[in-house]
Amino acid sequence: MIKVDLSTPKVPTQAPKWLGTYGKYLYPKLANYLNKNSKILRADEYLVQQYCSTYDIYRIAYDDLQENGIQQKIFKTTISPVDGTIVSKDFAGYRKNPAYQMMSDSLSKMNAIGRELGLSPKARSEMMSYKSPDEEKKGTSLKEAMKKFMGE
Repeated sequence: MIKVDLSTPKVPTQAPKWLGTYGKYLYPKLANYLNKNSKILRADEYLVQQYCSTYDIYRIAYDDLQENGIQQKIFKTTISPVDGTIVSKDFAGYRKNPAYQMMSDSLSKMNAIGRELGLSPKARSEMMSYKSPDEEKKGTSLKEAMKKFMGE
């Protein structure tokens, strides 16, 4: 029989030092939440780190959008070939702030990692239906399983 030490969390609750500010803030909250789930393993620590690192990028991009807006103005600058001074600076339109794409990519990655960790209602319900190897051993016998399989 395998004994599990419940005093040691499956996922460490202290954030790695290399995480950015936002990731360090999220990490212990997420780790404490996940440690309550019996399906989470120590190996899932890497996913938690990825999630928090991606969250950090998301928040930095979000802050940039708040400061600089979704669109940025584009100007065409004309420089004098004689002395290198700016002759004119003409408005040429708008372009999407690159932070928007970073934010969008980060959200996609967070959603994918979040599903792996059971952070959505659907993922949680699917995760709860999985049985650990110990639970399967305690379950039905081969004879009972065959009866279910054969529809008896």
